[in-house]
Parts: sequence; structure tokens; C-alpha cells
Amino acid sequence: WLRYAIAVVAHHSGADSLYRKMGGTGLVVLMLHRLRDEHDPYPLSLSKASFGKIVGWLRESRCLVDMESGLRQLNSYGSPGISYALTFDDGYHDNLALLDSNFLDTAGQPAPAIIYVATHHVGKEPIWAYQLQHAVQAHTRNRLDLGRLGLGQFDLSHAFDQERLYQQLPPKLKQLAPLQLQAQIDQIIEQLQPQPRSMQGEMLGWQDVRQLQESGIQIGAHTRNHVILGRSDAQTAHQEIAGSKADIATATHRIPTHFAYPNGSVADFSERDVRMVKDAGFSTAVTTIEGTNRRGADPYRLLRHNVHEQRYRAPSGKLSRALFFSETSGLLGWLRLRRTAA
Repeated sequence: WLRYAIAVVAHHSGADSLYRKMGGTGLVVLMLHRLRDEHDPYPLSLSKASFGKIVGWLRESRCLVDMESGLRQLNSYGSPGISYALTFDDGYHDNLALLDSNFLDTAGQPAPAIIYVATHHVGKEPIWAYQLQHAVQAHTRNRLDLGRLGLGQFDLSHAFDQERLYQQLPPKLKQLAPLQLQAQIDQIIEQLQPQPRSMQGEMLGWQDVRQLQESGIQIGAHTRNHVILGRSDAQTAHQEIAGSKADIATATHRIPTHFAYPNGSVADFSERDVRMVKDAGFSTAVTTIEGTNRRGADPYRLLRHNVHEQRYRAPSGKLSRALFFSETSGLLGWLRLRRTAA
């Protein structure tokens, strides 16, 4: 309630607008994953209705831009204000909703966006997080022993234990090297014995990728196997970065210029990986580190704001324009830091 109340007051009193002007030119890169209405145990999905509202707000405010335009404005003088760019990670099939008629502008064009695809998942199984979700949803054995990971026992017949699993397991798995992580997922699936269900079609296929590209959506690289680069050796990191670029170029006949670090926090990539991304010929790379990009921002360490269904909702449950703009401007974050410092 307090966060929402502050956002509403800031938005309608002009305090947020003043903060934006004082902060100068900025670029907010919004990070999305999935456009779907189903419940998601992870903060990765946004309903189509919510996406339509946010895009509508940005178009109405005339601040929605493609990545290249946003970066040019960021580093040019005489372009005050904050622009917004849309990005999607992983390459889920539901990203095709970008082409729905409800989301096209008056000229029939989709919102400018980059979709970063993990190329070895294109047309195949989703990344490990959704393999885990399927195993939990379709399990035929309730007991799950994760003692080897220091998490103890779970009884998945109880919703509480399912929620606890989604909260506690992913941070543990992200600490593992790529092969170890997938081995753990395979062991969990073996324990739960989920009912067979094909996950084919959950990710974009290459024909879908080409359709999006021909419609004006940019395709970026997100490694081949969605490995966390900071936990990979140099040879693996190089193969994942350069290989994903080659895969996209071969499949789409266009060389991708944008890259996204999987997981993308400070601990998930290093100077070595940044150098490899540059050497591979990419012009930008995005992280998951939250913030607004300002003049002089490193194009290989761009900040983003994670967008999901619950983030910008008022206590009433309604999507809040005031909360969205006050949060993404950085005002609420600045106030939180002031409060902590005090």
C-alpha cells in the first residue's frame, strides 16, 4: 500500500515528471519473457491484456523506441526525457502474440522489440525452469528428495511444498555448471516420474523466428543452451556466444547485433564474457541488473527492468499506470535507497 500510495502521489503531483527531468536523458529497457494468461510460478509471464495496456501507455506518451534509437537519443544532446525499449528473453512460442492485431500500431506495425533466442532451444524443449514446472505439474510421485542440494524433502501433494520448491530450488541450480544443472533436472524428473507430455511447440521454431523478423521484430542471441556464462569455462562460453550468432545468421540470413546474458546478474557474466561478446561482433548486450540507462552507459552492460504480471499492480489488483511509470523512472528505487540510508 505504501509503495502504491507514493507512486500515485508522485505520478499525479508531477514529482515523477520532475524527477525524470532532473535525471536527464534515460533509456529504460523492459525485460519480458512470456506473453500468456496461464499462471506462472516464476516472475516471467505477462498477460496479453497487461502487455497491451503497457504498450498503449508507452505509445500514448510517445516514448516507445527501438534499441538503436534509444541508444542514439541517450548519447545525443537535446533529447531530454526517458525512452523505453522492449526486449524478450529465451524465445517462447507465445511471443508470436507481438503480431496480434490488438498490439499493432495505426500503421499496422508491431511494437519495436528484440527477442533474444537460445538457439539450441528453438523448436525444442524449453529451458530447465519450465522443464521443472512440467515435472511438478505432471508428477506421479509426490516425494522429492533434494538432500544432495541441501534442501531436504518435499511432498508435492501439498501446494505449500510446490511453492517452496519454486522459491528455493532455482537459486541452487543457478550456482551449478551447465552440465551439472541439467543433470540435476534430469534426476528430479526421474524422481517425480511425470506423466508424458510433449513440450514441443512451447518454444519458437525457426519458421516463427523468421516470421517475426520479417514483421519488424529484431532477433538477438541468448547463447545456444541458455548457460550461465560466469559458470562456464572459456571454450564453452566462446562456443555459446559465437555459436548462437552463427546459428541465427544461418537460419535467418541476417547477422544479429544484440545479445543478452543468460540470468544476467553481476555474478553471471564476467569481463571475459563481455570481451567475447564484443569480439563476436555484437553491438549491444543486456543484463538483468535493474536500473535506467543514462548518458555514457556501457552498451555491453545495459540495465533492464523485469516486467511480469504482478509487478505493477495496485492493491486492488488493477494494473497501475502510476506504479509503472514511477517504478521505471527510478523514483521509487531512489526513495528506497534514501530510506535505507536514513
